[in-house]
Amino acid sequence: MSVTSPAPARPVAMPQPVDTHSLAKRPHRRWWMAALNAIPNLVVFSLLGGVMFVGHHTGWKLPKLSALAGTVAVPADDWCAEHLVPESSCIECRADLLPRGKPFGFCQEHGVAECVIHHPELAQVRGEPQLPKYDTVQAIAVMARPENNSRNTMHSSRVQFSSSESVAKAGVDVDVVQERPMLDAVTANGELQFDPTRVAHLSTKVPGTVAAVLKTVGDAVHAGDVLAVVDASQVGQAKSQLLQAIVQLQTRNATVERLRPLAGSGAVPQRTLIEAEAALREAEVAVISARQVLANLGFELPEELESETPQTLANQLRDLGVPKSLLASLPVGARTANLIPVVAPYDGTVVASDVLAGEVVDASQLLFTVSDPRRMWLMLNVREEDARYIRMGLPVRFQTDNGEQPVSGTISWISSAVDPQTRTLKARIVIANEDGTLRDKTFGAGRIVLREEPNAIVVPRDAVQSTSDAHFVFVRDKNYFDDDSPKFFHVRQVRLGASDGHYVELLAGALPGEVIASKGSNVLLAQLLRSNLGAGCGCHEH
Repeated sequence: MSVTSPAPARPVAMPQPVDTHSLAKRPHRRWWMAALNAIPNLVVFSLLGGVMFVGHHTGWKLPKLSALAGTVAVPADDWCAEHLVPESSCIECRADLLPRGKPFGFCQEHGVAECVIHHPELAQVRGEPQLPKYDTVQAIAVMARPENNSRNTMHSSRVQFSSSESVAKAGVDVDVVQERPMLDAVTANGELQFDPTRVAHLSTKVPGTVAAVLKTVGDAVHAGDVLAVVDASQVGQAKSQLLQAIVQLQTRNATVERLRPLAGSGAVPQRTLIEAEAALREAEVAVISARQVLANLGFELPEELESETPQTLANQLRDLGVPKSLLASLPVGARTANLIPVVAPYDGTVVASDVLAGEVVDASQLLFTVSDPRRMWLMLNVREEDARYIRMGLPVRFQTDNGEQPVSGTISWISSAVDPQTRTLKARIVIANEDGTLRDKTFGAGRIVLREEPNAIVVPRDAVQSTSDAHFVFVRDKNYFDDDSPKFFHVRQVRLGASDGHYVELLAGALPGEVIASKGSNVLLAQLLRSNLGAGCGCHEH
């Protein structure tokens, strides 16, 4: 264990005496030198005071500490994120900027909220609004129309833009509600066909061989024209029977005429006259029967045949029903008493022909089809759900698939039964075809016109926007171009009517002359739906 010896003590310094004699000798500063040193301070303070005085009267402000530190303060937020406009001018958030009018509720008659027809003061037009020129309630009742939910409240909102430039940048274009002809119609597929009552399917009445063909497909024919001639033995037999019956009739008639004076004088028995008269009656019946056979074959027999001589009668029966011009053109061996003509029953056109000269034919074989194309039938297949709308006399417009000129007519017949396979109802329309441009078996689409309105209120199809339970258009405020006026669109419920490829009829909800959003109206609907979802900015309450 080691022991450390203590350190020696430090000597204490003694205070020195003050030299009063030296202080007495230091020279004192002069007063004028102190005043001279204070002048720069006075100048600086004077300048600062002047700057403060001027800044107070001109609105100067001292920079904030953040500015001195190199950062800029963010100004107060004046943007409504829910409606995408400055909050200070948002008419949806600040009701005092543009107070809403008194609500009128849902119109049961027209099926829209805030009905502009019953309350034309709602129309966004300058001057007197123009009401519809037709009964829209009656038009609504013509057929089933899309309906609006009476509980839908989207019409109570307004879609606002910050400026007219922002409307253009959003791709929104406008159009004017106008009037143009429109019609309500039921569409149905259909087929044109020849009038079955004016179509003849011709064949020979008896078997035979075709001696000559005079007409072919496409030839126009008149009633009584011979289309072909058939050589049939049954025809020759029928003519021979008639010839024999007539000759027998003539003979027995002459016998009766000779016996009558003799029976009256008693030269011959009365019984002989009675028997001769009975035989005459039998001959008359035989002539009638023979005539009927030829009539059934289509021959027309003159009444005075019974007075002709047998030779003359034989010549007439041989050439019966065959034109003399045709007989002259026939070969010598073909000119027989067996010829039977195939004749057109009425004016028309040969639309089918399946026969050649020298061909053996019978009654079951179709030789010609002749049709009168001046009258056609249009058979429409109306869907079962549309059958309740059609009735006799309704006008129909039909467009063929081949793009020919549309044709028109009226419903003349409606089937009383629905086709069990296609579930469609047949409707017939008689179509005039005097120029013969329509063709048999032509398909197309028909429109059964239920209502035709020359002054329908319409808008472009893209102007109408729909949700699951309502239909809307966006009507531009009538003060849109006024200075300091908010740029917004009114939301209108509409009742849809007739439509075509470009326009939709509005049976309620808008009036002629109002300006609506057309192209880009889906942008307004998107903003409307977004606002109704309540995606608020959190800076205010609704």
